[in-house]
Amino acid sequence: MSVVDEIAKHRNDIATDTYTVTWRELIGQYKDNDLIIDPEYQRLFRWSLDQQTQYIESILLNVPSPPLFLAQNANGRFEVIDGLQRVSTLLKFFATEIFETSPEVQETETELEETRNDIRIPTKLAAGPIIPSLEDFTATTLPETLLRIIRYGRITVILLEKESTERARYEVFKRLNKLGSILSDQEIRNCTARLLGKEFPQQLRILATQSPIRKALSLTEETELRMGVEEMILRLLAFNYSNKPLKHEISEYLDDFMAYAAEGKFKFTKDKQVRVAESFSLIQKAAPNGKAFRYPRSGFSTNLFDIIATGVLHNLDDLNPDLLRNKLSSLMKDEELKSLTGAGSNTRRKLEGRINLGKKWFK
Repeated sequence: MSVVDEIAKHRNDIATDTYTVTWRELIGQYKDNDLIIDPEYQRLFRWSLDQQTQYIESILLNVPSPPLFLAQNANGRFEVIDGLQRVSTLLKFFATEIFETSPEVQETETELEETRNDIRIPTKLAAGPIIPSLEDFTATTLPETLLRIIRYGRITVILLEKESTERARYEVFKRLNKLGSILSDQEIRNCTARLLGKEFPQQLRILATQSPIRKALSLTEETELRMGVEEMILRLLAFNYSNKPLKHEISEYLDDFMAYAAEGKFKFTKDKQVRVAESFSLIQKAAPNGKAFRYPRSGFSTNLFDIIATGVLHNLDDLNPDLLRNKLSSLMKDEELKSLTGAGSNTRRKLEGRINLGKKWFK
């Protein structure tokens, strides 16, 4: 097939429409349950109060806004696939009009920080960078003239119609969010994969909540919030169950495996889930609180993770805490370990070397 024919074939995968709507219309769609924000997406609403205020200020000042990307489901409803921060900002600002009840919040600094991204709690604006007098206004106290400007502010929508293939929707979300996004790679993977199938991403999320796994990794709070635990589990699965050879572009390799698994081509059976959980539990017993994956006086090492997590997963039935502890100690003195880490550690040769070293070292 020629490149022209191949492009012509796949151009039909995506059916789109472009139009403008008012924020009032979008809010109405949300209230009618026709505009859907998947709970997994909503968890990623993380604009600060200043950022939320600045966007409201932008609408008031007629500052152009990038388009929203929506995807139409088979039932005719619309999912937000790009523009979550802006949509959530407007929903939160008009929360008293949208939600029947809102959680009780005491306005201490800590409580305001903890609830700043709960869209059920109405926004009290900060001082705008151009309009400082916006400070402390809410949707119930802002002058009606200004509320109308916000409600009837128009925004362009690019709609992926329901005729678009699931794979096309996945690619659109991934590519939009890979370009200058503040989301971590794993956060993007977890959302985009749900456009292909929700079972595997959900299995990954549930597994990542298990205390022994989190303790064995002992990642920073920020890394955990950005789905670092899920990414490490995914890394272990990809390096050991992928049907494709390793490549040094790790992020793309994990993207491919996440999509592969979400499409149901990798079956994350209950037995596999238990084996992964028991592997981390054993590591936690032998080297508590992340010690297994850290050199002395150093942070988390993905190089050590590749070797140790793979080795334990493959040899779980023959290991116990004492034996594993001894093997971990002697590993740190091994010359092959040194040759497979450090500079150029993400080359394909070194990646494959670490996986093979783990399998044989802990045998």
